[in-house]
Amino acid sequence: MGSAGWEHPGWAGHFYPDDLPPEWRLAFYNTAFSCVYLAHEEWAGRDLQTLAGWVADTREAFRFVLEADPAGLRDSDKIRLEVLAPRIGLILGNQAETGGRVIWLEGSPDLKKLAKDLQAFAATQEAVYVIVRDHDLETMKQVKTLLEIMGL
Repeated sequence: MGSAGWEHPGWAGHFYPDDLPPEWRLAFYNTAFSCVYLAHEEWAGRDLQTLAGWVADTREAFRFVLEADPAGLRDSDKIRLEVLAPRIGLILGNQAETGGRVIWLEGSPDLKKLAKDLQAFAATQEAVYVIVRDHDLETMKQVKTLLEIMGL
């Protein structure tokens, strides 16, 4: 479970310690959450060294859920995806989309319904990425607790 992005000004001093350098935020984020969603423009314009740093800064089980360019994958995207490959969980909008599904959450989610949906998906053995679109830390805390209780 994770958020849409890990760079949110409201998280400084609440989630991220005040003295944490911005370049360490992904490493800190990945200790609390298991994935992050990134829109195409958030990852496709990054240099290869930055992307390699993202892989190095995250634990082996951490996953990036990436949005593909609606116009299709360009050669420059393919090179970037090769660098991120060890941590890619799912590419959304890609014709070859496989490997899981996303449950998008906004506002105050119905946790009972979410638990029921997660149980159903668990039976399929398909990877499920729960993403909080509005990056609300309280919602993320509640969902993380639910997942822990469910053993997921």
